[in-house]
Amino acid sequence: MAPRNSSWPKWNNLSSTDRDIRSADSWIEARQKEDGADGLWRVYDGLYDLKQWIHKHPGGPQWLEITKGTDITELFETYHFNQKAAKEVMGKFYVCRAKTPRNSPFTFNPDGFYSVLKSRVKKKLSEINRREVSIKSILVIDTWFFTTLILCAAVAQTQSTVLALFAGISLGLGTVASHNFTHLKDNWRMYYMQLSLFSVREWRISHVVSHHVYTNTVQDLEMTLLHPFIHWFPTDDKPPLVRYTPYLTLIAYPLIAPGQFVIRTFKRMNDKADLLMFVIPVILMICGRMPISLVLNMWLIIVLSSSSVFLFLGFSVSHHLPNNFHDGDHINGKDIDWGIHQMDTSEERNEITDNIFVSLVTFSDHTLHHLFPSLDHSLIPLLQDTYLDTCEEFGLDRTSKPFSSVVRGQFKQLVRLTPNDPKRKHCLKS
Repeated sequence: MAPRNSSWPKWNNLSSTDRDIRSADSWIEARQKEDGADGLWRVYDGLYDLKQWIHKHPGGPQWLEITKGTDITELFETYHFNQKAAKEVMGKFYVCRAKTPRNSPFTFNPDGFYSVLKSRVKKKLSEINRREVSIKSILVIDTWFFTTLILCAAVAQTQSTVLALFAGISLGLGTVASHNFTHLKDNWRMYYMQLSLFSVREWRISHVVSHHVYTNTVQDLEMTLLHPFIHWFPTDDKPPLVRYTPYLTLIAYPLIAPGQFVIRTFKRMNDKADLLMFVIPVILMICGRMPISLVLNMWLIIVLSSSSVFLFLGFSVSHHLPNNFHDGDHINGKDIDWGIHQMDTSEERNEITDNIFVSLVTFSDHTLHHLFPSLDHSLIPLLQDTYLDTCEEFGLDRTSKPFSSVVRGQFKQLVRLTPNDPKRKHCLKS
């Protein structure tokens, strides 16, 4: 083993935080061995056998299938606004009390920031026609992918590398938009992501189950899977490329999506959804008379440019600024309110525009999205006043920064070697 050191000692020397973890499935397998769930589903200190509930689950079966054998406490808290109803259902499947304490430092105390905010957001949502508002997101993602397919057909007709580049950019932006649908209940639009060679199943593990719950920690696969080539931790073991020429890490962006597909294929972890990757090359072949070598060349341009756009926007979103918490920074105390941790790891930014077409492809309103990942993104702006009022009540600073500062901040974080002191970025007023 080659374990990473965490700001929280309980995460040291765990298999799930080992440097040898190189895939979402390896991480889940490690969690199954150390979460004390005994092959069931763990919520706090209770074990539940949800096998009979998998295909009745309102969010769809995949959520329970990928989390079997693990501690899902944070997911249970953040994905269920109606806790009373959810607990009533869970009670029917209760098996026994867990034999070991939880490995998580995060709390959801009733009078804590997150629980108070969630209760207020729940009330606000009751005043909104959620279905009507969510139509906006559907129109956005369908438009982006329809545009991408039209551009691919144009590439086939013209054999233009410039058009292929634009098709890739459009595909990358559409993939960012499809990210919204991977957080929701199982739906067919989440599979748009597969056209970029990503796997929805892997993404839900690495992004939703790992990154969204354990943001910027040694349990965050978006921090660890690309290590050491993209090294966000505040330690002095950064490779020279990262330490002295952080902007050169951009050369890795085009390779990440196809690289994940290659790893998935090598480990024989593909599923039927991977067949969707052939939609674009089929369009290139049907709509034009290109030789197969040119089809592959154009497809490669589209995929590489899509991966570049997606990764650049993803890493520029709000998490990786030097003042944000990154595991290895010093902390006060052993435990922390989960919502405050999310704010410690996400910088508010001045949004480019309120236009839904732009906001969905730039991961806008990102802190609120992290706090309430189960909500369609078109609903998030409607919660801003409730969110800011609650932050003010708890003495939490939400001063925003220009988008350009956030973009530059990721490269400053790449070269940061020294842990920040225990004073948190969003500290409570005395």
